[in-house]
Amino acid sequence: MRLHHNILPLTTIFMITSLISMQSHASGEHASDNIAQANTQADQTNLSEAQELRSLDEWDYSALYEQGGFRAEQLLEANVFSPQENEIGEMENIVLDQRNQIVTLIAEVGGMWDSGDRHVAIPWDEVEFFEAGIMAPVRQDNVEEYDLFTNVAIDEAYIHKQELERVSRVEEDVSTGPQIWKISDVIDDYASLKGGKGFGYITDALFSSEGIMQAIIINPSNVENGKGGPRAYPFYGYSEGWRPGDSHYLLPYSREDAKELPVFDYEKYDGVLN
Repeated sequence: MRLHHNILPLTTIFMITSLISMQSHASGEHASDNIAQANTQADQTNLSEAQELRSLDEWDYSALYEQGGFRAEQLLEANVFSPQENEIGEMENIVLDQRNQIVTLIAEVGGMWDSGDRHVAIPWDEVEFFEAGIMAPVRQDNVEEYDLFTNVAIDEAYIHKQELERVSRVEEDVSTGPQIWKISDVIDDYASLKGGKGFGYITDALFSSEGIMQAIIINPSNVENGKGGPRAYPFYGYSEGWRPGDSHYLLPYSREDAKELPVFDYEKYDGVLN
């Protein structure tokens, strides 16, 4: 069989193919770097705008003390009661939307109904505060309607199940949709200041009685960050650059500004779950 002269040797073809592959890979990496850089710049722009909107010079605790509300930590520790005032379960998590408004509460209920424990989603507009917990219209005969993963009242954009066969804890196996998030996405995160300086851990959050998140509570990690004790800072959410899953929470303040904020006095806070 005769070979045509315009057919390249296999070694040459291999070298050309490898070169094209390397160039394509480099172009892909360059494009990814450009996208990442654009996203970073967008987040920095959002945070810059947020800083102009909310200055710590204009932020004080008087409105928080006067209006009151409830703390995330207390709500997460609350018991759940039926309309008949029977204890039926306990709180697990809080789901919020991009406006920092509570959408639904996740609770574990049902052990006393001989049906095994299950996670339910309770729409926020069906929740009432009751003594040291919350009251929800969940009963043995309607618990299926509130099932966390089949509840028709909760759109998939709010919450969905990732691995049906391996659910052990809500916090680990439930993810939220675009611009919807869980309070566990921010509690216990480390907060840093402008310039990347570490500041402290987020230990709690404050909500209005209507379920709107108003502030985060941060405990400074050392004396250099101010006198010991919790401080309440305005919450910067989706509209200002923060995303669930970020490695840390960025406070757009300098150390000097942040440490000037006084200690938040829980005794002055009129909480509905106190």
